[in-house]
Amino acid sequence: MYIEKKKIGKDYYNYLKISVRLRDKVRTKTIAYLGKGNIHKNKAKRIFERFKKNADEVKQKTLEELKLESVDINKEILSEQQLNKLKQIENSFNKKLKILDKETLKDMYNDFITLFVFNTNAIEGNTLTLRDTDLLLNKNITPSGKSLREINDHLNSKDTFNFMLEKKPKINHETIIKIHSLLMKNIDKRIGYYRIHNVRVFGATFEASPAEFVRIDMNILLKWFRKEKNRLHPLILASAFHHKFENIHPFYDGNGRTGRMLLNLILINNKMPPLIVPDAQRKRYYNALSEADNTELNKTQLEHKKMVDFCYFSLLKTYNTIFARWG
Repeated sequence: MYIEKKKIGKDYYNYLKISVRLRDKVRTKTIAYLGKGNIHKNKAKRIFERFKKNADEVKQKTLEELKLESVDINKEILSEQQLNKLKQIENSFNKKLKILDKETLKDMYNDFITLFVFNTNAIEGNTLTLRDTDLLLNKNITPSGKSLREINDHLNSKDTFNFMLEKKPKINHETIIKIHSLLMKNIDKRIGYYRIHNVRVFGATFEASPAEFVRIDMNILLKWFRKEKNRLHPLILASAFHHKFENIHPFYDGNGRTGRMLLNLILINNKMPPLIVPDAQRKRYYNALSEADNTELNKTQLEHKKMVDFCYFSLLKTYNTIFARWG
């Protein structure tokens, strides 16, 4: 623990800092701002005594961060067997993308989109059956007795997924807002921006970001994404991003649908097949999300393992049910 002086203009500003080393990595943390001017030895001694407990806590926490960064987080969250299986799926999927003709690829993705749209909207309470979904999306037959909202839910979801497939946009504020706007077209007028009022998420085990911090938290999320995108396996990256996004809850409505789209966009942009979160596994899905509710926005933590495992088995089932049957 030491005091660092910084000269700004004619004044000196004092900061209490601690430096933590783990092998070849060194990290410096600020414990407290101590004001400006000179600090005499006796006062410095009292400061060190006052902040000793706090400094010890920061040191321990920083050591844990360095330890986590020094290991291969991919192998901590996914087993070697899982990593090998994902590599096999990735290779097989990309081979199909190369050898299948344009029309066959379109049919393959239509097969996926039908099941994906049915499940992702059923999770949110949409009552269209799988048969209704097939008639609407693939045969342009509108089922009777269904609300315009439910019809638009499905049509918007199909258009949004096709937009992602065609454009493969980068993950940033513009893309996130665009995807949400496409999903909520003719459903909710509050599109084109992050929410500016607080919301209550019924039944959730977390509290959504306060309105005044939504943009800040989204900045933190995207900074984390840019930092980790080359270190994490795409499935871990997509799963953790989905959880963090849902905890921020940046929109008034459509957060779940937007989050599942973004999860798949991350997979697609990393040459992985997209996955379906089954409505039949809704409870398990919510439990997996809630497992990581105490994690920090700017960190990748082992508490995301349950969510990653859920997405892993969802990906396997999706691949075996749909993509493995083509080509």
